[in-house]
Amino acid sequence: MSPGAVDEARVELAAALRLAARFDLHEGIDNHFSYSLSDGSFLVNRWGVHWNRVRAGDILQVNATGGVMRGSGTVERTALMIHGQVHVLCQHARAVFHTHMPYTTALACTNARIELISQNSLRFHGRIAYDENYHGLANDEAEGARIARALGTNSILLMRHHGALVAACSIGLAFDDLYFLERTARVQVLAHASGHPLIRVPAEVADSAARQISELDADREAHWLVLKGLLAQESPDYASLDPGPILI
Repeated sequence: MSPGAVDEARVELAAALRLAARFDLHEGIDNHFSYSLSDGSFLVNRWGVHWNRVRAGDILQVNATGGVMRGSGTVERTALMIHGQVHVLCQHARAVFHTHMPYTTALACTNARIELISQNSLRFHGRIAYDENYHGLANDEAEGARIARALGTNSILLMRHHGALVAACSIGLAFDDLYFLERTARVQVLAHASGHPLIRVPAEVADSAARQISELDADREAHWLVLKGLLAQESPDYASLDPGPILI
C-alpha cells in the first residue's frame, strides 16, 4: 500500500477507537484494534492513549515482530501476540478488534452462548466461535496462535473470562459487528434478568433471517459512514496524523 493509503487506514482505525469509546466498548487505554496491510505489517493503536483521545497519528504500523515502521510509541505486548497471530493464521481477518465490553464480557464470564432471541442476534447466527480455555494473558506467540485457531474461519470469538474478538474484511464491517454484538448481549442479559423464559427464534426462521442480514453489507457500511460523519463534525482532530499526548 502507498503511504497515503496507509494513512487513510490509520484515520479509519482512529475513528473506530473513538467511536468504541463513545459507545462504552472500551477500557480506557487498554484493549486493541488492528488492521492488516498487504505487505504483512499491520496497524494497531499505540499503548497509553485513552481511546477518547486517539488520533490517526497514534496508530502505529508495525511488522510481524513488533518493530515500528510508522509512528512513534509502543505496542502493548498482548496486542502484538494476539493480533499478529490472528492476522497471519486467519486470512479473512483484515480488521481485528479485541475488547472487554461489559455486556458481552458478562456473558463470557458464564457458560452462556449468544441466544437467538432478538433480531440483532440473528446477524451472528453461525458466525460465533467460543474459546473455553482461558490461559491468562496472551504474552507469547503460542497463546496468540491458540486464540487464532479458536477463531478459525468465524467472525466472532467469545473468550471465556476475558472478552470478545471480532474479525472482518474491513474496519467498517468490524465496527458494525462489534457495536451490534454488544447490543445483542445487552438485550440477552436484560431478557434473562426479567425472570421470564427466553423465547428462541425457530431454527428455520433464524436460518432465513441470517441469510437476509448477511446480504446487507452495504447497509452496514452506511452505518459506519454515518458514525464517521458524526465524529468528523464533533471531534475532527481524530483524523490528525500528529500523535496526541500520553497523559502519564
